[in-house]
Amino acid sequence: MKPRIAIIGAGLSGLTVANGLTGFADITLFEKSRGVGGRMSTRYADPFYFDHGTQFFTARSKAFKQFLKPYIESGLVAPWQGKVITLEANKKVTDRLWFEPHYVACPSMNSLCKKLSEGLQITLQTEVAPLADKINNQWHLKNASGEALGIFDVVISTAPPTQTIRLFDKHLPDDCPIKSANMLGCYTMMLGFKKPWDKSWMAAKVHNSPIEWIAINSTKPGRDAAMTSMTVHTNNAWAQQHIDDDIAVTEALLKQELSHLMDIDVYAADYFALHRWRYALLEEKEKNDPYWDAQLGLASVGDWCTASRIEDVWLSARELADAMTNC
Repeated sequence: MKPRIAIIGAGLSGLTVANGLTGFADITLFEKSRGVGGRMSTRYADPFYFDHGTQFFTARSKAFKQFLKPYIESGLVAPWQGKVITLEANKKVTDRLWFEPHYVACPSMNSLCKKLSEGLQITLQTEVAPLADKINNQWHLKNASGEALGIFDVVISTAPPTQTIRLFDKHLPDDCPIKSANMLGCYTMMLGFKKPWDKSWMAAKVHNSPIEWIAINSTKPGRDAAMTSMTVHTNNAWAQQHIDDDIAVTEALLKQELSHLMDIDVYAADYFALHRWRYALLEEKEKNDPYWDAQLGLASVGDWCTASRIEDVWLSARELADAMTNC
């Protein structure tokens, strides 16, 4: 009889583990959001839409290149090409070189996760409650309202460390690497203008500013170039220092900063939103192995294992799936 496995989180990590365990176990994924994707999610605000988490990804390992190959051939994944610059207030704009292909999913970043979710059993808009003690060596999962979600032999969390620790609570050993993984936050500004982008560059790396990255989302392949959709990310260290600030104060500060950096009227945007990511980037760059306790039936993988590169997240998820099928 196949083991029953619950996976908490339907981002790239959860979906990759689920696909890696297909045929080995009966899998159910639980996702608290309205759709799959996690950091690869897309914000829709008709007629604008924004890749407000992951901006792009690269492929360096043979395994990840092989994984992407059929999606590139089908057009689901395509290289994002164009001019990238370096911006700094009161400094001359300089060009930046990209020495490798930078890929995006089309027509939105979450398109790849939607493809990976096909054929999987996923329960959306469901927050899993912290695990109680096992009964007859099985986990009886409940949602935040106390309603039963099912009985499972193994539970895998792909949530950020703080949330995973809350879910697994007393079941984790004191030396579990999840407990020492610290994640930094990030703010994402999204601006929409009902006119095409009229500058020569598609993205900018920003120096010496709370803002670190500016992307013209509408320049990516498969997007609507008739409108300008702009995504702006803050510096992670700055964001962590201000993660609990009043959101209106943060919004005003970042709008002012963007106005200083760019020759556009930020306040004339037809759409504006600010998103706070509390868990965006692993503070330490050392790679952690996925957590897997076969005897207890608990596992965890996700951004806390890596420096948050999409390729590294995928490789860690595959590593966990392989470990579980080979134990």
